[in-house]
Amino acid sequence: MMEIQVKQEVSETSPLTGLLAHLAPGPLVSWGLLEVVGLFPVSTELERSRARFLPPMRSLEVVGSPSYGTLVLRNQAEDGVLVLPMHIAFFQPGVQNHATSRVLVLDAGETLTVDDCFCIQQRQGGTPRQAQQRFCMLPLGLRRAALELQGVRDFSRLWTAITAYSRRYGIDYSGHLERWLRPNFARLLPYRHALEWLPGQVGAAFFLAGKLVGLEVAPNSAYWQELLPVLLIYCYGPAALLAERQQRTASRPTFELEGLRDLDDLQQRLYEARRQERRLHLEQICSVATLHKQARSQEEHAGLRVLSINHGEWLGQAVCSGSEVVYLSLFRSEL
Repeated sequence: MMEIQVKQEVSETSPLTGLLAHLAPGPLVSWGLLEVVGLFPVSTELERSRARFLPPMRSLEVVGSPSYGTLVLRNQAEDGVLVLPMHIAFFQPGVQNHATSRVLVLDAGETLTVDDCFCIQQRQGGTPRQAQQRFCMLPLGLRRAALELQGVRDFSRLWTAITAYSRRYGIDYSGHLERWLRPNFARLLPYRHALEWLPGQVGAAFFLAGKLVGLEVAPNSAYWQELLPVLLIYCYGPAALLAERQQRTASRPTFELEGLRDLDDLQQRLYEARRQERRLHLEQICSVATLHKQARSQEEHAGLRVLSINHGEWLGQAVCSGSEVVYLSLFRSEL
C-alpha cells in the first residue's frame, strides 16, 4: 500500500530544483518527532546512469591505522567509484574508535590514507585493525564541530564537543561517544523500522517537529538502502531523542470541526489539513535546495568534484559528476 502511495504522489509532484534537481518528493512519514519526506528520481534513466557508484557497506575495507587519527581505507571493487559518506565512524572492540571528518572519494581498487580523522573514545588505547566492517555515523549534534575541524591533524580535537554533546542529555561521558550510544541503542532502533527504505528511493529530507534539519541524497537506490538505517539510528534518531528530552511538540495538521456535515466532509477537511502540512514541508525543502548557489569547490578526484556549503544555519558537502549532484549531506547546525 505504501509503495502505491509513493508512486501516486511522486507522479503528481513537480521535480525539485537546485541541489535536488532530477528528484521528486514522496509522502511524509513520521515516528515520534522525526518526520521524513523521501526523495525519488523522476526517471529510471537517472538510476541506470549512476550504477557505477558503489554501495558503501559492501565495498569498503578498513586496511588499518598506522597512528591515532589516521585510517587507511580501500575500495575493494575492481570497477566502480566509492563515495564514502560524511562523518562515518568505525567501532572495534579493544581499540580506539575513529570517525572521518569529511566525505571521501575512492576510485576502483584505490587505497586512501586519511590523516584528519577523529578519535571518539578518549581513554581507550589501540588502533583499528584490518576489517571489512559496517560503519555508523556521528550524531547530528556533533556534525558542525566535525565539519569545521576537517583538515586539522589532531586526533583528540572532537573530545570537547563529544563531552558537551553528552551533557545536553544530562550525562557526562567525557570524550566517549560509545558510552552514550550503547544505553540508548534500544530507543534508536525503532526509527530504522518505522521509517524504512522504499523501492526506488535515493534520499530524504529530515524534519524535527516540523522543522527541516537535514537533506541527504545518495547516488542510487542500492547505496541509499545501506545508508538510510545508519542515518536514522546514529544521526537523526539521537536528535529526535534530544528533542523529546527538551519537550518539543510534534507538528501535526489541525482542522475545524464546527459545522461538520458528514463523514465525507470530515475526510475532505482532513485531506486539506494534510495537504497544507505537506506544502509547508515542501516549501522548506525547496528553500534549502537553492543553496547550490553557495557551494564552493573543495577538491576533485576520480572525475568528481567535492563541494562544501556553509551558509547561515546550513553546512554540508556535496559530490558532483559534471553538473549533477550525486551525493549530498546538508544539515542545520542549530536545532
